[in-house]
Amino acid sequence: MKLTLSAEQRAALKAFLEQFEDAERLSESEYVVDLYDAEPPLSLDLIFEPDAVRVDGAAELRFDEELDGWYIGERIEDAAQVLRALAGAGAPVA
Repeated sequence: MKLTLSAEQRAALKAFLEQFEDAERLSESEYVVDLYDAEPPLSLDLIFEPDAVRVDGAAELRFDEELDGWYIGERIEDAAQVLRALAGAGAPVA
């Protein structure tokens, strides 16, 4: 799925991810970000393209009390849900 964002929004999102504690840059254009405070918590793989941000993977994060750790749950296929979660974390995507 693609997030249709303006060039300014893509640049601002990239700057946000560079400083966000739970984001990791994998390459010049790819970031993995975990949004633990979203409802539901999400894990995203974002790839910055010239005209959009491609969501290469998006899934709910679930916590296992017994193992005391997070694991991947249901796949997310709704771009609006991804944008809401990013905005809720403070990303300038609105």
